[in-house]
Amino acid sequence: MNLKRSFYAMLILTLFTLLAGCPANKPQVMTDYDQNKNSSYYLSQADKSSGYAKTNWQLMAIQALVKENQIAKADGLLSQISSHLDAKQQQERTLLLGEIAVKSGKSFDFNQFSTQGLTQAQLYRYYTIKLSSDEKNKEINAQAHDYTELEKYAPENQKKQILNNTWNFFSKLNVNQINSIVVNEDDSTLQGWINLSYAYTNNSKAPTTQEGDTPEVIAEKAQKQKQALKQAVADWLTQYPDHPAKNILPILTGEQTLAAADTNAKKVALLLPLNGSSRIFGDTIKQGYSDAIKFFPQEPQQNVVLLDTTSAPMDTLIQQAKEQNVELIVGPLLKDEVVKIKQLAPSIPVLALNKVDNNTTSTNKMCFFALSPEDEAKDAADHIYAQSKVKPLLLVPQNDLGKRVAQTFAKQWSQLSANNSQAYVQYFGNKSTLSANMNQNSGISLSGSPILINDATTQPVVPLEQSVSFDAIYIYSSYDELTLIKPMLDMGAAKSGTNLSQIMIYTSSKSHVANASNDFNYDMNKTEYADIPMIINRTDNMQEMIPSNIQKDYSLLRLYAMGIDAWRLANRFNQLDSYQPNFLDGMTGKLSTSNQCEVTRALSWQQYIHGSTQTTTTSE
Repeated sequence: MNLKRSFYAMLILTLFTLLAGCPANKPQVMTDYDQNKNSSYYLSQADKSSGYAKTNWQLMAIQALVKENQIAKADGLLSQISSHLDAKQQQERTLLLGEIAVKSGKSFDFNQFSTQGLTQAQLYRYYTIKLSSDEKNKEINAQAHDYTELEKYAPENQKKQILNNTWNFFSKLNVNQINSIVVNEDDSTLQGWINLSYAYTNNSKAPTTQEGDTPEVIAEKAQKQKQALKQAVADWLTQYPDHPAKNILPILTGEQTLAAADTNAKKVALLLPLNGSSRIFGDTIKQGYSDAIKFFPQEPQQNVVLLDTTSAPMDTLIQQAKEQNVELIVGPLLKDEVVKIKQLAPSIPVLALNKVDNNTTSTNKMCFFALSPEDEAKDAADHIYAQSKVKPLLLVPQNDLGKRVAQTFAKQWSQLSANNSQAYVQYFGNKSTLSANMNQNSGISLSGSPILINDATTQPVVPLEQSVSFDAIYIYSSYDELTLIKPMLDMGAAKSGTNLSQIMIYTSSKSHVANASNDFNYDMNKTEYADIPMIINRTDNMQEMIPSNIQKDYSLLRLYAMGIDAWRLANRFNQLDSYQPNFLDGMTGKLSTSNQCEVTRALSWQQYIHGSTQTTTTSE
């Protein structure tokens, strides 16, 4: 009897053990994941668990760590995961490997992965990883397919951003790139994106202007082009009535822009330097912010609290804003102050008036708007590429600013040309060095070094005689520097026997000043330059509203325009949450937002013609 009882006891114990370890009772990896929980929560749960459950909690902790950009910690924990994984856990582990690889800039072998059995959330993550890899490898065909798959599996709160990103991708493709995309017969979604891209590209080019065109003629041409684009998009919609892109068509045609929030007066803290060496910048932006309502009386007023960033530490100013129940902080202006407020991460949302490196994320909503040289360089690349130029040479100062301009231009150029052509750079010294070279009749030769993106080193200078034939020159310089650079280019071209008139020259707003001499305007004949719309497209009515002391100084006028645009952005702050191209015709340019909540600008372009100026194409 004792033997029989022992046998039954062992049998019951065995059955209990099997039932306890039954996979049906295991918590599912993704079912339990809550994206609102942080990694500390999941790590604490893992510490309390063992076996299969512990592994699940660890996998979810790694996913949270990846979202928090704690990549090294995520990678270390993943290496400690038990090797005894079931199929679902193994799939999750492989997804995490891919996400960590993408975040750390490493390659990832997609052949090791099968999408069979993945949940919708996991499929979204999978195509996000794949898209990042294909973008890095510049696989145009693969990216096109990735975007259409992403839209299928995106959560509702991400669909708008995915559509905007998808259009941003397709709208920048040239004809050869579009033709390289392979479309299956039953893939009407991808074919729809391609046909929309064709319709937009063929009907959105700025109208050609001719010498002698009056402003009225130019405006009429622009209106006809706008109507042609609307008709082309309408025809496309007839063919693809259920296409997901129908939700962003009003943005493409310019019919929909971000409207000001329809609310009572928003309480805003304006943080600016109002004393010390930066006072003139702060005062000018403050004046533009205050005057904005005169230019746009239809928009809601704001209740503005002015805080001087030279009067107290940043944490004290934030506390003052909180005590006054401020809803939004606009500013600060100086870069070191923007870095500081980003580190402090106040609970109040921030529209900073400068940009900083995006290596770290902020826990609060923080957007960035600046008059940055990088914005100008990116816009110049867009503008020059749109004019069918293929071999640009940059002339920039030999300093950190010049290198940043060159890097930004080259990065944008590589995306536009898909590495079919390369940007080159030649650095110049300060005004004294240029003047000395001018006196020695040395001139500036048309030669440069290929710009290596994200690399401080450059290859040896490649002279023009060694098969590099430039068709565009972009000069980022001051007015005084440009008065020396242009004749030195003429001198260098004459020595080499090059016809400089066949090479288009472009310059930045830095060299465009209000008091330029007539000789300078004639010397710059046929040269195109960029500047803000408030300067280039100024109307008589607008001129009357600008303070007289600001009208006479373009550098101040740009800051004044920035104050106006900052006020309008503050009225739309809650909508600055994804990539939105050309959402606002600002005084400082056509404004767009990136996924990192950075406001970028496309400038207006004019050309010097026999001592006067004439509007050319406008960057989009």
